[in-house]
Amino acid sequence: MSVRAFSFLFRSGSFASLALLTAFCGCGGESNLVVDPDSSTTFSEVASSSVSPSAAPAAVETLEIGGRRVAVGPKRALFNGENLDGWTNETGGAPGSGWQVADGLLRMVDPANGGDLLTKERFANYVFSFEWRFGRACNSGVKYKIEQPNGKGWVGLEYQIQDDANVEDGKIAKRRVASLFDVFPASETKSAASYPAPTDDAPNGEFRKGKIVVFENSVEHWLDGERVLAFTVGDDAWAAAKAESKYKKQATFGTAASSPILLQEHDYPIDFRNVEIQELKGL
Repeated sequence: MSVRAFSFLFRSGSFASLALLTAFCGCGGESNLVVDPDSSTTFSEVASSSVSPSAAPAAVETLEIGGRRVAVGPKRALFNGENLDGWTNETGGAPGSGWQVADGLLRMVDPANGGDLLTKERFANYVFSFEWRFGRACNSGVKYKIEQPNGKGWVGLEYQIQDDANVEDGKIAKRRVASLFDVFPASETKSAASYPAPTDDAPNGEFRKGKIVVFENSVEHWLDGERVLAFTVGDDAWAAAKAESKYKKQATFGTAASSPILLQEHDYPIDFRNVEIQELKGL
């Protein structure tokens, strides 16, 4: 029967018309007809797939940094828990033998044969998250927005990792854990008391959680789920703090638009795990 015929029957309002409409649509399944009394076309066929709930777009995760709202990409592991694929030494070669993988951990076990560990990829805007544990008096760090000002050696911003209680630098606020090393101090976390100083030279105890958020010149440091530092590379506060730091003569310090991310070997054993990245994009 034609659509025009059904339109006439519907307008007539008769019981027979309603019965016929019911029969046409079926009693157990979904109808492929849409009734729109306000439309000049009373019935129109609709593909069942066009109303599938799965067609709705997925929500985009966002965050705010430096007063801007940015989109957060999917989380991706930079350490696969099995080998050192995706990582290199300071010169682009194979990682030093002091870096080993055991029990799903990325471990610096032999500093004498270590050297820094760098991602093969370069990153510009991102959330870099990681967990670590260390032993007594350990000093390490994560470096980012790095460059080679003299063609060798990587210099840049450093998220400080160390046993503050047993390291001399622990007495200096801007060199304590999660600070931007020698530039800006991190604030104390509410959970700090939950992480007592290690008593063994080997990495032990609970893992701590670090996070670095970078979008253009805006940067944040997070520790154990709390934001402990936020700054902007190039603003007045940055210029003043840099002028009082060991980097005061390095004109381009912290200005690299993209770079590898570096895990520092600093003469002490340390364990890393859950080393992950989410890239950011402006909205």
